[in-house]
Amino acid sequence: MTKKIAKIIRTITIPPVMVLSLLLILFAVSSNVFQNSFLDLFLSIIFLALIPVAAYPLQPLIPKYKDKGREGQRDLAFVFTAVGYVGAVLYGLLAAVTKELLLIYFAYLLSVLALLVSNKVIKFRSSGHMCSITGPLVSLIYFVGWAAIVPCCVLFGLICWASLILKRHTPYEVIGGCACCVAAFGCSLGIISFM
Repeated sequence: MTKKIAKIIRTITIPPVMVLSLLLILFAVSSNVFQNSFLDLFLSIIFLALIPVAAYPLQPLIPKYKDKGREGQRDLAFVFTAVGYVGAVLYGLLAAVTKELLLIYFAYLLSVLALLVSNKVIKFRSSGHMCSITGPLVSLIYFVGWAAIVPCCVLFGLICWASLILKRHTPYEVIGGCACCVAAFGCSLGIISFM
C-alpha cells in the first residue's frame, strides 16, 4: 500500500503538471505576473509544459531515440525541455513580458543548465524530477508569500518521500536536484535585478 501511495504522488507531481499548476495559480492570484493576460499564460504553458512533455509521445518516431527505451525518453525529454525553456526566455525578452514572468523563464532555463553541469560535467547525478518540482514550489512561495509555505513544504516532503520509497533517487540525488533549482532561482533573481 505504501508503494502505491508513493506511485500516485510521483505520478500526479510530474514536472509538466507542477509547472502547469504554478502558472494557473499565479494567473488566478497574482495580477502582476501576466502582463498580456491570457496570451502570456497560453505561451508559458506551451513552452514550459507542452514542449517538454512532447518528447514522450514523439520518442518512438525519432530514429536516434526510438530503440533506447526509458533512457532514450529521458535524453529526448532533456532536449525538448531545453528547447522549450530557451523558447520561453526568447519569447519573454522579445515580447517584453513582466520581470516576474521572465524570472520564472530564466529560473527554468538555468535549472536545466545546472542539471547539465551537475550530471554531465561534474558527474554527480542530480534528480531532474526533484529540480522540476522544487521550481514551482519555490516560485509559489516567492510570489504568493507566507500563505504558500506550509502547503509547499508538505507537498515537497511527500514528493521526497515518494522518490525515496520507490528508490527512484538516493537522498544525495534528491538534494542535488533541489540545489540545482535553488541555485538557478537565485541566479535568475540576480539577472532580473539588472534588467
